[in-house]
Amino acid sequence: MNKTWNKEEIKENLLTDDVWVVRGVVAIFNRQTAEEKEIENTVDHNGIGFNGVDGHIMSSFAKQIQTWNHRKTHPNPLSPKQMMIARKKIIKYSGQLTKIANGEI
Repeated sequence: MNKTWNKEEIKENLLTDDVWVVRGVVAIFNRQTAEEKEIENTVDHNGIGFNGVDGHIMSSFAKQIQTWNHRKTHPNPLSPKQMMIARKKIIKYSGQLTKIANGEI
């Protein structure tokens, strides 16, 4: 039986685990439209993906994460400052991430 996640569990993991932040950024980015991914901005206001305020920076983080070479000596694809920003911003997407985790979107 698969676990059903709730929003508070997702938030707690995002607050305490860098891996959850990194995966969350990529999960939301992957649900942006192709155009939104390309221009790193929000075009379709469909309730899925990053909002207009976060579209550029979070898309750039997602692209950085996706191109990160895991053999590099740095253990995280984001710098400490980028992680702080990403964590602060990704919390507002915990509702979408809950739906993603539960296979709803």
